[in-house]
Amino acid sequence: MNIYICEDSIEQLNHVKQVISNYIMIEQLDMTLALATTDPYELLDKVNASNDIGIYFLDIDLSSDINGVQLAQKIREKDALGHIIFITSHSELTYLTFKYKVSALDFIIKDDLAMLDHSIRECIDVCQRRLSAIIERDKIEKLEIKSGSQQLFINYDDIIFFESSPNPHRIILHLKNRRLEFYGNLKEYDDLDARFFRCHQSYIINIEHITSIDKKNRLVHFNNGETCYISSRKINKLPTRE
Repeated sequence: MNIYICEDSIEQLNHVKQVISNYIMIEQLDMTLALATTDPYELLDKVNASNDIGIYFLDIDLSSDINGVQLAQKIREKDALGHIIFITSHSELTYLTFKYKVSALDFIIKDDLAMLDHSIRECIDVCQRRLSAIIERDKIEKLEIKSGSQQLFINYDDIIFFESSPNPHRIILHLKNRRLEFYGNLKEYDDLDARFFRCHQSYIINIEHITSIDKKNRLVHFNNGETCYISSRKINKLPTRE
């Protein structure tokens, strides 16, 4: 997770930068201070070049042709899930965050330095917890395998079916646009997820990718053009999609 700061006061910019850098180092957080700048357009260039969820500490009065809330609105166009925190002396401008619909995480008043530092660290903690929750959720939806020297994380939705390989103790994984072969046994994936069904001793299929079933020839057809066999005793047990 990248952290960005935009503040027109050099003194304030350096202070916020120092607080964040120290906290990342002390807590050993999986975050990077990607940019600390007085130029809102430099920040936008950085955001446009990144595909990550960011944390943005923004002053509202940037002594520029756009203010911090307008900058946040432009950030939202690129980073819909980013965490935006305003640091300002102008508490009366809070209403602008609602007017521009930027969904700010916090609105920190910079006049009290002790409270400022505490609030910055508190916001980083909230972002870290949210990031951890996203990672844990994504782990549930990903298959972790080792193929050659690579450790791969495959989205369940990309899996068409598993097939026993002619090579002993190996599985062929049929994906939407490619195939992978890795060490394993199909029994390990019998209860992987509700969308997967053991249709044959040699196949486990993703029922969400089925387009049709040829009962006469006992073939399952998938939306990527591939087919696999289904045993006669499994045809009538095949789950239906919701």
